Amino acid sequence: MQFGAITDIGMRRKINEDSYYVNENDTFPYAIVADGMGGHQAGEIASKMLVDIVKDHLTKNLTADLDYVEAGEVMRQAFISANSTIYNYAKTHYKIMGMGTTATLAMIYQSKLITAHVGDSRAYLVGSEIKQVTRDHSYVNELLIRGEISPEMAKHHPKKNYITRAMGAEDTVKVDISIKPYNDETVVLCSDGLTNFVSDEEIMAYIVREKPLKENCEELVALANERGGGDNITIVAFEREKCDNEQ
Repeated sequence: MQFGAITDIGMRRKINEDSYYVNENDTFPYAIVADGMGGHQAGEIASKMLVDIVKDHLTKNLTADLDYVEAGEVMRQAFISANSTIYNYAKTHYKIMGMGTTATLAMIYQSKLITAHVGDSRAYLVGSEIKQVTRDHSYVNELLIRGEISPEMAKHHPKKNYITRAMGAEDTVKVDISIKPYNDETVVLCSDGLTNFVSDEEIMAYIVREKPLKENCEELVALANERGGGDNITIVAFEREKCDNEQ
């Protein structure tokens, strides 16, 4: 396994509300990216809670006798648990009421890429091309899907950062679970602090270079900051040549 990861406050924010975690376990290699939201540093609290709760749930419930569908269900339940805990915590702490976070988790298991996703952080597969695995839960993406705006209009829409689904915002949450074949591509997770300033094609161009993944991630963050760095920026990239759990 090879991993690269970095989180950066950006050029305009006073605190970093992004969180991430990388699990380098050979049986269940995975990464999580969370982008928090809310005043009084609530976003920072929400994203850290999300990462800690999901990590703990997966540690306790992922076992090698699971098939990939069952592993995906464990991931979904981890998100359900995190959503409930964050929501109930915010309800009892006045200053952070309304806090929430995006959450994107990707794991390689049994020659599959399994993702769990809520919000507008993203997961990509990068090989001979770049493919976005997750669907943005955002107002602008809904307009795009309905054909009401063009992709070019979406890039500059004044409500491009309005998300329609978040962890902890309500007492229940719908979690997108995706299971796709994994064929030695590089998996990339990132918050919108990267994708608002760097195109998919540029992400691919940096990731496929013959350099360590960490260096490629660091240079993508530097590029986003050069273009304004208007948000916190987090990116995690990982890959493996062959899954040990192929069946």
